[in-house]
Amino acid sequence: MTDRHPPEGRDGRRPGHTGRPAGRHAASQRPGRASGQRTTAQSIRTADTAAEAWELFSAGAHRRFVARRARHRSQGPPRYSERTRYRTLVGVVGLLSVLVTVKLVNVQVVAPERYLDLGANQRVKLEDLPGLRGTIRDRNGVDLALSVQLVNLIVDPMRVTDPDRAADLVAGATDVDRDRLRARLVEPGSRFAYVARQMDPRKADRVLAKLKAAKISGFFVEDTQERVNPAGSLASAIVGRTDIDGAGISGLEKIDDARLTGTPGERVVEQAPDGSSIANAARPGSPAVPGADLTLTLDQTLQFEAERQLMAAVDQQGAKSGVAIVGDPRSGELLAVANVERNKETNVVSPVANNMAFTASYEAGSVMKLVTVAGAFETGKTDPDEVLAVPWRLTVGDHEYSDHDWHPTEQWRVDDIVAKSSNIGTVMLAKRLGAAGLEHALRDFGFGSSSPLGLPGETGGILSASKGWYPTDLASIAIGQGVAVTPIQLWSAYNVVANEGMYVPPRLVEKTTRSNGKVEATKPGQQRRVIRPEVARWMNSALQQVVDDGTASQWQIPGYTIAAKTGTARKPNPLNGSYNWGGNGSAGYRYTTVFSGFLPASDPQLSITVLLDEPVNATSGATAAGPVFNALAKSGLNHLRIPPDRPSLPGTDLVTDVGSGTSSNEPVRATPAPQAAPRETDEAAVEEGGDGSAGAPGDAGAPGDAGASGDDVALGDQNG
Repeated sequence: MTDRHPPEGRDGRRPGHTGRPAGRHAASQRPGRASGQRTTAQSIRTADTAAEAWELFSAGAHRRFVARRARHRSQGPPRYSERTRYRTLVGVVGLLSVLVTVKLVNVQVVAPERYLDLGANQRVKLEDLPGLRGTIRDRNGVDLALSVQLVNLIVDPMRVTDPDRAADLVAGATDVDRDRLRARLVEPGSRFAYVARQMDPRKADRVLAKLKAAKISGFFVEDTQERVNPAGSLASAIVGRTDIDGAGISGLEKIDDARLTGTPGERVVEQAPDGSSIANAARPGSPAVPGADLTLTLDQTLQFEAERQLMAAVDQQGAKSGVAIVGDPRSGELLAVANVERNKETNVVSPVANNMAFTASYEAGSVMKLVTVAGAFETGKTDPDEVLAVPWRLTVGDHEYSDHDWHPTEQWRVDDIVAKSSNIGTVMLAKRLGAAGLEHALRDFGFGSSSPLGLPGETGGILSASKGWYPTDLASIAIGQGVAVTPIQLWSAYNVVANEGMYVPPRLVEKTTRSNGKVEATKPGQQRRVIRPEVARWMNSALQQVVDDGTASQWQIPGYTIAAKTGTARKPNPLNGSYNWGGNGSAGYRYTTVFSGFLPASDPQLSITVLLDEPVNATSGATAAGPVFNALAKSGLNHLRIPPDRPSLPGTDLVTDVGSGTSSNEPVRATPAPQAAPRETDEAAVEEGGDGSAGAPGDAGAPGDAGASGDDVALGDQNG
């Protein structure tokens, strides 16, 4: 075997060795690297044969090896040996084995549950189960608002591999806009987006099936619910509405949101690696708890009839809007609260969500004389037997007030003043009562403060402090001008007389039924005495005269005594502060018309307040609001089976059914929930004539403005 190493020289050194001591710079002195010498690679390229090239390569490699060995020797013996290497390797392997063993013991013996949980968290998730919102029902168990289970179609855009194809499939199966959906799918960094909300679960399943067939992942469904009103817009202002997330935003849905809202539950589901749920792998978690159900005092039949009659009247009279309240004066239970309004663009009259019975204030006119007269009687400023000399005109301060029609100075008892709705007689009593006394009476009857119901947007009306009144303020407020009240305040005030002087707060919720079946009756509100029983009985008698032979005599019901009062008030013009809206004579005025009362007067079981805002064709409380009061009274008497209190009169065993125009002993039957189109009735043709008015939401005159008031009587043209 040929030795590749060249022989050493005589001096023991190899050829080419410089004799320079080996050191750290030895590498820089390697042969072939000196200036002017050719490198091995250059030599190989100039070689003539392959053998010569190989020999040159081998010689170069040997020289480099010798140079490296010489350098290592010059640096001394190595600091480690092969045995040290072996021991180090064994130690490292042993340590790693110990670590693996410890980890295995920890995973399998010490804390296996922790690692099972970590694994489960990668494939198992908790889904929220929304608690079903409670149902709102009328007093007879008819559903007014309930929730149905639906789903939301959602997407994780980061998981969608083909946004264009996905947008095409979803848009083709739903009403989702294709371009808007694609924009959501390609939004950078987005991990969540709604595709469609409140979908039918069957429709959502079909969409997911199409996506799965196309091998598109990232789409899911989540449980949700939708609030529906089986009766349509019936009582919508009272029941209220919810937003798309199921939270109450108006009416009872808002103020009772905490009771109605259910408690969410949880469901355990397993996910595949692509994020889709594994079928039949769901496990029960904590169940959702439905919210409480509310049973209202409202009666769907009477509510439907109130809205139907009110829409017909507003439409027929050319009015702007209208409010009707029907209830039981003994308990304060509201049986119907109707709010209708004319659409300015379409001219169509329909129920509205604006709860004007609570949120709108009006100058109500002569219906407010009840408070003035009752206050004078309660404080001993007059008595039932007193006779007053009542002129046609009366000057108060710098204004002259008058009754509606001229009459010579009459000798009238106080009940005559009420029956004839005399402005002058009422102002004379108010002057005896004084400003502080009238304010006290008004506040005792509930004016100037909101009701205990606390519905959203409810107002307390406008009643200024009496210490700032002028003499004309006292006179105007006494006859229902210069003070703004809400329809619910009027309804509650007339109930004071019906309840022999006790104020009974209105009620809307009869009971609450919890998800466990527990029933909680709503506690009645705090009652308080306003006037003495004998004063209430005398006022009851005076109000009966209004219907028997006064301003509302055309609205008698055979067999029943009715205690009521009509009211007509001029509306203030917000632009100039006066009651004149432009034009000559009565054409320059706009009115609020009211009819409020209860029946049977001997045993009050039904109380009704009707208000029409700005009627055009009939402009007095008797002619504009009276027909609605009469129709609702007949419907209520039939439906509630209230017996007559004048059985000796002819025809008292029958009450005209307003819906059919026929006489019947049968009660009004339940009407279908969807609201019928307004239709004219044969009952109580509305008569033209007389001054009247209808108030608009939020209208209120400033104290000190003298205006017109009364149905058959009115203030003179005092708009200073």
